[in-house]
Amino acid sequence: MKTLLIGAGAIGGTVAVACKNAGYDIRLLCHRQSTKEKIEAEGFFLHGAKGDLHADFTCYDGFDALGDEKFDIVIIATKYQAMFDAAKNVLPYLAEAALVVGMQNGMLTERLAEIVGKDRAVGVMLGFGATRNDVNDVTMTSLGEIVIGMLDGRKPPLLDYLRAMLVNLLPTTVSGEIQSVQYSKLVINSCINACAAITGCVLGDMADDVRTKTVFLEIAREGLRVAKGLGISVPTYGKVLNYKLFMLADNPVFNAAARGIVTVVMKSKYASVKPSTLQSLERGERTEIDAFNGYFVEKGKEVGVPTPINEKLVQMIHEIEDGTRAISKDNLKEFEGMLY
Repeated sequence: MKTLLIGAGAIGGTVAVACKNAGYDIRLLCHRQSTKEKIEAEGFFLHGAKGDLHADFTCYDGFDALGDEKFDIVIIATKYQAMFDAAKNVLPYLAEAALVVGMQNGMLTERLAEIVGKDRAVGVMLGFGATRNDVNDVTMTSLGEIVIGMLDGRKPPLLDYLRAMLVNLLPTTVSGEIQSVQYSKLVINSCINACAAITGCVLGDMADDVRTKTVFLEIAREGLRVAKGLGISVPTYGKVLNYKLFMLADNPVFNAAARGIVTVVMKSKYASVKPSTLQSLERGERTEIDAFNGYFVEKGKEVGVPTPINEKLVQMIHEIEDGTRAISKDNLKEFEGMLY
C-alpha cells in the first residue's frame, strides 16, 4: 500500500514521521524544490510529546513529478485554502479503491467529497497540536485522539488500514457520525484560535481574564445554536467537555459556573499550546479563520441564527492579516457593551 501526504507542515509532518517509523510506505509531495532537497538530504525530524523521531522520505516537487504512480491513500494536510486544488490535482494518481483524507479541522469533508466522490472522501477529527520549527522539523505539542470516518458511515477495507496506520501516532477510532465529531472539535478550535489570535496570548495566560472567558463562552454558544439550526447533534469533546453545560441557562450565576469550566479547559491541555491561527499571523500568513469561526457565521446566516461575536472576531482577524489591526489584549475592549 502506498500513501502520498500533501502538505508536510506541523500536522502533516507529525503524521508522516510517526507512521513512517512504524514501517508504512509514505511519500511526501512538496511545493518547493528547496523543501524537497532539504528533506531528502536530512530527513524529517519530530520532537515533543511522542519523543524524538526521525524518518527519511521519497519526495516529489509537484504533481507532474508523480509520473505513473498510483496511491492507495492520499492525505491532504495543507491549509484549508489549498486543500481543494490539491484534491483536484491528485485525481489522476488515485488507485481504483483509493481514499482521500482531508486532514484539516473543520467541516470540509462534504466539499472534498464533491471533488473526489463520497466513496473516497475521509473526514478526520484531529485531537493533537504541533508546531513547525523548520521545513523538515516539527514539535508535537499535545496528545489526544484521532477519529476518522466517511460521510455516509461506510467502512471500506482501506479505512481500517488507515486506522491501523494512524494508531501509531495516537489512539484512532472509526466513527459512523464523523460530521458530528468534527463539529465538536470545530467548537473548541474556534474558541481557542480566535481568543489567542486577537490577544497574542496562549490560553493559560488568559485563564484569569474574565473578558476572554466570556468571549470564549459566547463563541461556543453561537456555534452550538448554529448546530441546532443545522440539525447536528454535538457530542462531548474529549470525553470531558460537555457543551450542553454551556447552554442550560444564561444568567449571572450560571455564566459564572460556565466560565469556571472554561478556566479548567484553558489551564489544562491547552494551557501552553500556541494555536495555529496565531502561528500563522506571527508568520505573516493568511489564517484558516474562515473555516473556523467563519463557518458559524456562514451557516448561521443560512439557518437564521445570529452570530455577532463570531462575525466580529472574523473581521478583527482579517484586519490583523491585512496589517490594519495589531495583535493585542486591548482588542478585548471592543466587546464591551456586547458581552460585558
